[in-house]
Amino acid sequence: MSGTFTCRQCGKTLPRNPRLKKSQKYCSASTCQQARKNAWGKKEYQTNKSHREERLQSQKVCYKNRPGHAYQAGYRKKNPDYVVRNRDLQQERNRRRQGNQSSMIVNTDALPLQASIDGAYALMPITKEGKIVNTDAFMVQLLSVTGSQAFLPSNTG
Repeated sequence: MSGTFTCRQCGKTLPRNPRLKKSQKYCSASTCQQARKNAWGKKEYQTNKSHREERLQSQKVCYKNRPGHAYQAGYRKKNPDYVVRNRDLQQERNRRRQGNQSSMIVNTDALPLQASIDGAYALMPITKEGKIVNTDAFMVQLLSVTGSQAFLPSNTG
């Protein structure tokens, strides 16, 4: 199998490695080899159920041993400039929003006073402390009912 091949990552045309049994698709550059490994891992994750289960189990163990907030706390401790910059930017955003207190809540799909569209909505309590991000959302299904159309859906008790 002599000849040349074009690397899928960098696009260079190079001579084939005669020791490889399968057709060569990546060159020996470290970035190209990393791309080859990533492509293999992605394909394996999608097609091999046992591989996917092993990866998910490994991630669970990893997250259990070091939850996200611990990682973030460590990052902030190692990068004090990031903390200062982020605090300054957040104070600036808060100053710009100060006139409209309702804009302190991060929610792009806020429910208007009169729901005009049937669908699923997230209900969130708004605290007096001016909480910016609220993770305690409750999902509900709203259906518009007018006059004699009132009924109870069959799945409610």
